[in-house]
Amino acid sequence: MPDTFHNETSSELQGSILRGILGSVTGMIVCILVMLLCSLFQMGSFNTMLQLFVGLVIGWFYRLFHGRRSKIAAYVTVGICTVSASVLWVVLLALLPVFVSPAPFTAADWGRLWERIRELPLLCAGLGMMGCFLTRKSLLAYADWKRGPWYAAYAGGNGYSYNLLPEKLPAVNPPAYFAIHSRFAPGTQIIVEGSRLRWRKRFRKDRVFSVRDIAGVVLGPGNGCNVLYGRDYQVLAAFAGSMEHADLMFLWLLQREIPIANAPDGWRCPAEAGPEPEAVRPSALWQQFTLRLKRPARIVFTGIGWLLLLIGAALFLVPDFSALTMAERTAIVFLELAVMGMGIVCLRIGKICRVEVDGERMRVVSLLGRAAEFSVRDVSSVSGSLGWIVLYDREFKTLAKVDSSLEDMDRLKGYLASYGIEL
Repeated sequence: MPDTFHNETSSELQGSILRGILGSVTGMIVCILVMLLCSLFQMGSFNTMLQLFVGLVIGWFYRLFHGRRSKIAAYVTVGICTVSASVLWVVLLALLPVFVSPAPFTAADWGRLWERIRELPLLCAGLGMMGCFLTRKSLLAYADWKRGPWYAAYAGGNGYSYNLLPEKLPAVNPPAYFAIHSRFAPGTQIIVEGSRLRWRKRFRKDRVFSVRDIAGVVLGPGNGCNVLYGRDYQVLAAFAGSMEHADLMFLWLLQREIPIANAPDGWRCPAEAGPEPEAVRPSALWQQFTLRLKRPARIVFTGIGWLLLLIGAALFLVPDFSALTMAERTAIVFLELAVMGMGIVCLRIGKICRVEVDGERMRVVSLLGRAAEFSVRDVSSVSGSLGWIVLYDREFKTLAKVDSSLEDMDRLKGYLASYGIEL
């Protein structure tokens, strides 16, 4: 396989000026048609906002048609088409009566038309160029392709504590299988399976690549992210330092001698990394116990349940149904049934929410009564979320969510730790 890391003459990587012009003109036509339709449907305020995104749309078409990957070519082509689109839609909108009116236009009509559109094209062109400047990051990452990973890593908007990097790395070897999870959003970001990685994103196809495909890593600022890029500077995956198991990912990359730009001085591979936990004999792991909600939580749910039942019962006695219409009676009956149903659910929560352990079998019942039964050996990793402890399988799909307010959680932690699963 030829190494394209320094292949600057590759036509596939460089793109074409002609295709870039064709894509930009296509985007310009699409933007003009959309803005004309918005004007015809009396959506003037929305139309003004759309002009700020004309440059973004034309830049997207420039990348879609694989335009020339040069900053000068991209900026000139997209900039000219952006100004043209911002001016032409106003001119076409003003000239529309000329094409649809059966009566001929007089000199006075042309004068009034000129007075109407004399200042608008300049204003719209300014809005288009302002939007092109504000949304240039994606175009810049494509055109300046050798700096694309750095642009992606320094793209902000995630909060200054989003990418806090660890001061030191773990002193033990990372496991053969682990995943980098977001602590506050559901789903898996990057899955490490031996020497293979999988970048899982919502509404997109998973990207699978090998450790040999990684050319380097760029560490972003606090409001950015960390980017893994390939031999052709293509972004392979991105993750943040605030994600769970991000420190294991950094150690995993260092152990495989992958260059990390501007790595902190405290990041060192441990001289003697601890071995992975060995499998424990099943005979030493036979346990049987049940964890329920803590007593204060059960009292709270029970109190709320009885209160809602009393409120629902009181609604039957308060209104004078004879003075109400049929619609009002139906609404009150539905309200009473909903309140009493919520009360019954709250009464059941304190009784049904639990975790049952019988040897290697686990049964987790959620607050709403949904039960999940599986073997503890199916659990690959565990992550903590807000109020929940999430158990994942080998494919890093959610097996069950355990309420963190259960009693005697240390017993559950010890049980999972005996199988080499750290909570």
